[in-house]
Amino acid sequence: MHLKTKKVKNHVYLSIVQSYRENGKVKHKTIFNLGRADYLVNSGLKNIVRGLQRYLDEDEPDGYKKDIRTIKERQRLNYGYLAYRVLWNKFRLDRILTDIIKARQIEFDFPEAVFSMVINRLFHPSSKLRHYLSYQRYIGLPEELELHHFYRSLDILAENKERIEKELFQLYRNLFNYKLDIVFYDVTTYYFESQKPNGLKDFGFSKDNKINDVQIVMGLLIDKEGRPIGYELFPGNTFDGKTLLTILKKLQGHFKIDKVVIVADRGLNSKLNLKQIKDHGFDYIVSASIKKMSRKLQELILDSSDYIDIKEKSDEDEDSVYRYKVIEYTNRVVYETEQGHKAYQELSENLICTYSSKRAAKDRAERERAIEKAKELLRKNDKSSYKRKQGYKRYIKESKESTNYELILDTEKIEKESRFDGYYALQCSDKSMSALEVIREYHYLFKIEESFRIIKSTMKARPIYVWNESHIAGHFMMCFLAFLLERELEYRLKRRNIDFTTEKIKEALNSLELSEIEIEGQSYYMRSSYKSLGAQIFSMLRLKLPPNLLDKDKITDYLIF
Repeated sequence: MHLKTKKVKNHVYLSIVQSYRENGKVKHKTIFNLGRADYLVNSGLKNIVRGLQRYLDEDEPDGYKKDIRTIKERQRLNYGYLAYRVLWNKFRLDRILTDIIKARQIEFDFPEAVFSMVINRLFHPSSKLRHYLSYQRYIGLPEELELHHFYRSLDILAENKERIEKELFQLYRNLFNYKLDIVFYDVTTYYFESQKPNGLKDFGFSKDNKINDVQIVMGLLIDKEGRPIGYELFPGNTFDGKTLLTILKKLQGHFKIDKVVIVADRGLNSKLNLKQIKDHGFDYIVSASIKKMSRKLQELILDSSDYIDIKEKSDEDEDSVYRYKVIEYTNRVVYETEQGHKAYQELSENLICTYSSKRAAKDRAERERAIEKAKELLRKNDKSSYKRKQGYKRYIKESKESTNYELILDTEKIEKESRFDGYYALQCSDKSMSALEVIREYHYLFKIEESFRIIKSTMKARPIYVWNESHIAGHFMMCFLAFLLERELEYRLKRRNIDFTTEKIKEALNSLELSEIEIEGQSYYMRSSYKSLGAQIFSMLRLKLPPNLLDKDKITDYLIF
């Protein structure tokens, strides 16, 4: 380790660098950027060095001084993970996980093994093997964990998924006076780097466009703040709409919830699903497809005479229009009884219809792009690619006037679709809710899409590198715990009006590091520079940042809280 100078725009900058060899070549790694030399001299650089020397000599015999020139860095260690340790303790996860293994003979620290995997998912997502090789980057985690302990932990998590979910939900409800009246539900897929179907893993419609890889399907329940309530895994070939019954039974039997409004998008809007929601005593808000409704109902929706205009608070465009109206609607469901007979059930709903000029402009722009693609196909006369009338191809049809097989633009369909520009409809079975309440609650549905994005991208829950069903189930339970801690941290930051994104939180807590340095064979810990958001998070959670320099005894004291 040595001091390096660099001249930039007539100024000299100082940094501490370490030399190392890679592929036979000598390279340098920057340990600390000290800043401009003139600033450092003016602020007392010599005094800083003398102070460091005095600190190192405090506990030495009289007349003995350590040689600061022998300083070298061993490794960088993260202490930012302590923010999640606070939340882990708030959720009493150590107690929950310890209770699970009370009757077992487990030869390793199961709660700490799970915690380390959760932290890895939040900070440096990787395979279990890579995590095992690097988990000691988090200062204070136990050193005796082995690779097979992590895989065994996945098995235990898988076996106890229902119990962990239930205990966390009950604890959250009791500790935080948690009231759940609205839940959001959606489905996504997670792929494997594999083409071999087996059990949960199967081919199906991939939301990640991975048509050649097997996958599993996940149904996720969250609250309006985006905090997870529970989830279920389904075989990869499961249709979205077929997952809802399992979730309803989970809400009613597992969580003992008897009154809640379920919010979902149109992918789950089937008459049978809506009947099942009502049969279980719940209500629903779902997106409706106006184009699939009866012509009589469409005309009612498109009749603008009785719409009510409102102004959105965030809307700065004075010319924009947003309006709504409510139509009382009876949804008639035809279904088959257990005895195989046809039966009918009527669902009384409010149909909340909205019109937005912004949405109308967006609908027009999307259709115009699709029409341009359709025209391009017609110019090329590419009849072979015209098979399924999906996407932009729905605007193409066969000419009835031509004796030959000829394709033309379907102007009638284009004109028909343009009538619906800007219109949107929501079906709500809870008639006590006002139209604006329904619109507001449905707006929160974006939170579940955001949740899937975080789990897939930031936490990198996909692709999945474990193969047997137990490890797969354990992997998702571990991801669920990580997501719970992340969302709880975000919720607390939001309440204090602290600016953040999920990525900024990750970067900030990753920046909270200590450099373990060695001087004459003894270890010391020097705090590195950090992002301000990291300090804000620690302050919010009533955690203190470590001093600039600590010895081994003081770092042990710091990690105990």
